[in-house]
Amino acid sequence: VLRDLAEITHWISVIKITPEAAEDPTVSPDERTRGQAMAAALPMRVMTRMWQMLLKALEEVAMAPNAMMAAEMAIIRLTHVADLPTPGELVKKLQDTTPPPAPTPAPGGGQGGPAAAPTGGGGASLRSAPSKPSGGAPTALAVAQPAQDPLERYARFEDVVELIRTMRDVKLLVEVETGIRLVSYTPGRIEFQPTDKAPHDLAQRLGQRLQGWTGARWAVTLVNEGGAATVAEVRDADQLALEQEALEHPLVKAVLETFPGAKITKITTPKEIEETAAAEALPEVADEWDPFEDE
Repeated sequence: VLRDLAEITHWISVIKITPEAAEDPTVSPDERTRGQAMAAALPMRVMTRMWQMLLKALEEVAMAPNAMMAAEMAIIRLTHVADLPTPGELVKKLQDTTPPPAPTPAPGGGQGGPAAAPTGGGGASLRSAPSKPSGGAPTALAVAQPAQDPLERYARFEDVVELIRTMRDVKLLVEVETGIRLVSYTPGRIEFQPTDKAPHDLAQRLGQRLQGWTGARWAVTLVNEGGAATVAEVRDADQLALEQEALEHPLVKAVLETFPGAKITKITTPKEIEETAAAEALPEVADEWDPFEDE
């Protein structure tokens, strides 16, 4: 049923744009007449909304554990939406109900408009209220928002390494992890001692890449001493510590004793498992407009 509705919606939309499509010889005269009448009566925005809801309904039917229930709920939504205004009609209605702006008071002056006439008995008179300065409605003061620093996200050198990894520049990532002994770091400024493996133009290329990715200027300079361990050396040391810790585990000891030729090839930490699961998880789909939300 939903596929038939989708085909009819598409056919009527095509007729609305190209009336000659109704002259298809495979369409009966009765269907042609009704299709032309519906194309003339239904606006394109209604047909577009119908098409989008039918596509969403077909996806739900394909994924639902009970296709019949999903199809029934889709039909219920379609019939309910038929009585609701389109987003364009809602916007027009809101614009029509917006109260008109207050009239601009006449500018005050020594020889302005006529004075208010006395009313009632007892000699009481109405005094004209002091007018506002000319210029119409008061101007709203715009509050300037402080501009966000593009380097604020890179508070640590590890954030820079993660940026390179995210941008998938494998060559630069390997060079940074093995060729940089960090001396000092502040967002936008990197000072390092190069290793023997570091290319001679590493500082220049690193600064250019970071500037292109962040939109801010980076100063990358070289020094001859004072550098710390490289990222790769720290990672290798951590891996060695993990292997040593694993060797001390009773279960691992038992396996190695039972199978003399066995060895540890890879260690995955709980944090790495969580990061992998988060990276492989399906992205969340934003909820689309549901006509039942207004009830």
